Amino acid sequence: MFSGPTIPTFVPLPSIFHASKLSSTFTHTVSRSHRPAHVVPPTRTPITNAAPADTISETLPRTATSPPSQSFDYVIIGGGAAGCVLANRLSANGKTRVLLLEAGPPDDSFYLRVPLGFPYLLGSKHDWAFVTEPEPHLNGRRLYFPRGKVLGGSHAISVMLYHRGNAADYESWPEGWHAEDVLPYFKRSEGQRAALKQQSAAHSCNGPLAVDDLARVNPMSSAFVDAAVQCGLQRNDDFNDWERSQDGVGIFQVTQRDGNRESPATAYLNSIRARRNLTVQTGVTVERIIFEQGNGVPRASGVSYVKADGNRATVKAEKEVLLSAGVYASPQLLMLSGVGPAEHLEGMGIPIVADVPAVGQNLQDHAAVMLSYESQAPQLDKRNSSVYYTERTGKNIGTILNYIFRGKGPLTSPMCEAGGFVKSDGSMGTCDLQLRFIPFVSEPDPYHSLADFATAGSYLKNESNRPAGFTLQSVAARPRSRGWVSLRSTDVRDSVRIHGNWMADTQDLRTLVQGLKLCREIACQDALKEYRGREAYPGKEVVSDQALEKYVLNTCHTANAMVGTCRMGRGEDCAVDSELRVRGVEGLRVIDSSVMPTLPGGQSGAPTMMIAEKGADLVLQAQQGVSEAVSLSTGTRQV
Repeated sequence: MFSGPTIPTFVPLPSIFHASKLSSTFTHTVSRSHRPAHVVPPTRTPITNAAPADTISETLPRTATSPPSQSFDYVIIGGGAAGCVLANRLSANGKTRVLLLEAGPPDDSFYLRVPLGFPYLLGSKHDWAFVTEPEPHLNGRRLYFPRGKVLGGSHAISVMLYHRGNAADYESWPEGWHAEDVLPYFKRSEGQRAALKQQSAAHSCNGPLAVDDLARVNPMSSAFVDAAVQCGLQRNDDFNDWERSQDGVGIFQVTQRDGNRESPATAYLNSIRARRNLTVQTGVTVERIIFEQGNGVPRASGVSYVKADGNRATVKAEKEVLLSAGVYASPQLLMLSGVGPAEHLEGMGIPIVADVPAVGQNLQDHAAVMLSYESQAPQLDKRNSSVYYTERTGKNIGTILNYIFRGKGPLTSPMCEAGGFVKSDGSMGTCDLQLRFIPFVSEPDPYHSLADFATAGSYLKNESNRPAGFTLQSVAARPRSRGWVSLRSTDVRDSVRIHGNWMADTQDLRTLVQGLKLCREIACQDALKEYRGREAYPGKEVVSDQALEKYVLNTCHTANAMVGTCRMGRGEDCAVDSELRVRGVEGLRVIDSSVMPTLPGGQSGAPTMMIAEKGADLVLQAQQGVSEAVSLSTGTRQV
């Protein structure tokens, strides 16, 4: 009997994808003020024009900090991709006491389960909705960076693509993190469900994270692959097999189970929530890490946090504090706790615990740009909602029933269904360009388009002028530009200042321009002829390199793979060592995407879970060493 997606009984089927409740937070300027959910904004401002968060300390009354109320062996800060893995692995023996603290809510929203529901999550209560400072190389534009604020983290609101990068990505990482070192941890995490890949030595079917082929491939996605082959690109049936090159095009694999999104929370937490030695708290805001003076070196002994009711609390960590708050919150909490660049901390009036200049540096992300085509009959073709994904797709009763009873159909789509990896210059050793195909016509700012998709284009009439069509996305897979983050204030509820610094290295700009040219060449092949109408963006008149560069600078956006702000390695340019221990202190590790020295080609979710799998081993090995040392000193034997 088919075990399909579970649909909450309180969701009326005819309006299963009506997101007007979320539209007010997504389609207007991001701010800390909240508009009643039923009020429709008079205008729709692209989220990329949003202003950064202001101080909100007066909005949350708090009590004074009390002495530690509880004690745990490990306190994990952040319930995202890394935190969920750590909570599972560290509590596995049934004895080690583990506390997981997450600022966001539980992962119980219906839209977190339906793959095509992800547009409804952007700008919602599940999204931190970070915004950069004005970008100097992008004509002063601010960039919108969605990040998950929910158990499961950013992967819970992503497009679910499963990519490891390639083996060469890890050769520049520190000793112990090269390809042969990390592959076993990728496989430990992976629960491969596609029959052909289960037979491959590159994969494992025993891990908790469900990885599968698409439940349904849009015919336009298949046509894209055929068109790319017509351009001379090779097919690639497995982007995660390191025995072959990453080059080529194909259909992506996703983290899904029976048509549902598989997030780190569903994979690693759901089955273990009954463990008595694991405590999970949501809706809590960690303010700082508490240090005690040890043997001449500060030691992390616990954390101070604000509970959902506004009261402060502290908790003691007997063994270690594990910081897994992500690429922005991890460096922020380190700096607020006195660990970071001394000059910056002094300027903020924060007592210095350890001068670690690398904290907040080395920010990397995938910049991306869109090439969109309308169909030949852009309004009439909307009726074919199983091929052309528009606001009608989620409202077709046949589509809904297909998803509910079979776990199939368009609602299982991650939108980015197909794509590939390409070298914009044949002399390059690795692919600098990722292509992604989307069976949906997007404006240059995809987040504006997705808002329109999610709100059905009209808040009341369920109508839209959005045309049918398709989009090719060009992504800088291995960017050279580096940014940084810094504190805005000493209040943890103020977002950090984010300096993406995109296009500081002009090679990234050249990569995206070459990507646009290649995408246009692919789109014009015969394989896509029956689906291709007018080029909507950037438009057929935008041809010269200079015009394409201008288009990139004015429209590039994130492909959501931010890493690097607590880089691991040796030297002053690293914040943690190869065992993920924070420099200058004891009892504290950073285990999340922020420790990546460089961004692997592809999405960062799978590498983040790999880091947490290996990080859990490092933590347990260190504790085993402590236990053995105690045994020797006391003359007892640990069993």
